[in-house]
Amino acid sequence: MNKEWFMPEGLSEKEAKIEALRCLSCKNPRCETGCPTHMRIRDFIKEIKKDNLEGAYDIINSCSDLPYICSIVCPHEKQCVGHCVLGIQGKPIHCGSLERYVVEHVNKPIAKENNSNKRVAIIGAGPAGISCAKELLKAGCSVEIFEATSYFGGVLAYGIPSYRLDNSRVKRIEEELNSLGAVIHYNQHLKEKEILELKKAFDAVFISIGLTKSKKLHIPNEDITGVYDALEYLKSVNLDIKFGEGSRPKFKGTVIVIGAGNVAMDAARCAIRDGAKVLVVYRRSRLEAPATKHEIQEAEDEGVIFQFLNAPVEVLGKTKVKGLRVEEMELGEPDASGRRRPVGTGRFCEISCNTIISAIGQDPEDIYDVGSLKTDYKYLVCDDLETNIKGIYAGGDIVLGAKIVVEAMDCGRRVAKKILNN
Repeated sequence: MNKEWFMPEGLSEKEAKIEALRCLSCKNPRCETGCPTHMRIRDFIKEIKKDNLEGAYDIINSCSDLPYICSIVCPHEKQCVGHCVLGIQGKPIHCGSLERYVVEHVNKPIAKENNSNKRVAIIGAGPAGISCAKELLKAGCSVEIFEATSYFGGVLAYGIPSYRLDNSRVKRIEEELNSLGAVIHYNQHLKEKEILELKKAFDAVFISIGLTKSKKLHIPNEDITGVYDALEYLKSVNLDIKFGEGSRPKFKGTVIVIGAGNVAMDAARCAIRDGAKVLVVYRRSRLEAPATKHEIQEAEDEGVIFQFLNAPVEVLGKTKVKGLRVEEMELGEPDASGRRRPVGTGRFCEISCNTIISAIGQDPEDIYDVGSLKTDYKYLVCDDLETNIKGIYAGGDIVLGAKIVVEAMDCGRRVAKKILNN
């Protein structure tokens, strides 16, 4: 059982060539329709076949600002790989692994143009902000990034464990932005009033602060000792493992993780690496779980146990966690998410545990101290990525809700294009 805190190796040269040669170079590549950025997958794989890795690298970077990241953390089985025609009756092409192979073996300086003299402020150094900054800097803009924490990358730095994403990849992106002339201000936790002030000094402002608060369970005793917020737990783990700073809780005994999305899988696998027995409780079935089949399988391979169709109703214990009371569920008609709605059966059971980690989703932080920006339950409201205040744009999770890295990145690219064209 691999319980180490490091990423698996990528493809070797021989493995990459064999995988590339399996590609059919379809006339209408379905893999590209499955990618949110419409990556030119067929074309870069053709270049791999010709041993032209630089050509493949150029194609990848024309479509993505975070290829070192997305080639690893994207849910490929739901995107490019999941749409590959070879997967209908056999083994699909591992597009992400080939993308990772290329960007790990080529490192070219980024070409910079000087066709824009705009000054742009970006709030947040996460995927959307990074992508927007990179596109603007390549066009010659002056860019300043205001990051609330001490670390570059947002969720990339402190939300994704090192065994999935080594911090050297995030560092590489930071170095790219620095080489292009970005100015990054850390520990800048800006409220709405301060953001509005920035607009007076810059031609445009892009708000890309993401979702930084975990949703509440809204069940009795959820605030007693032993109940943890998954985001805060992952942050403590990553600051310790990746940066050697602070300390993380090292759980023993039984840990229950509530939820079955990406954050829940990361929290469960981090806890099991410290020797805990981990049980994931989810109110729907395996089929409806937001995490990919691959993520769930990896967690199971490492010893995580799943208890589907169970909804938490009460944390057991007066001052410290002793267990979790759950209700057995059945699946009804689909709800607004398109997944079948869990319906209570009236049958309950109690599970003993020492620790509970809540991972049921994220909410926006309340930064609005003036009330000038139009919001909907703290999410910014935009008309084609521009807020109700001209010149102030917003994108990523603060507008779209919780999404994946590649969707936030794509949003940042689109905002950059709008800023350059306005």
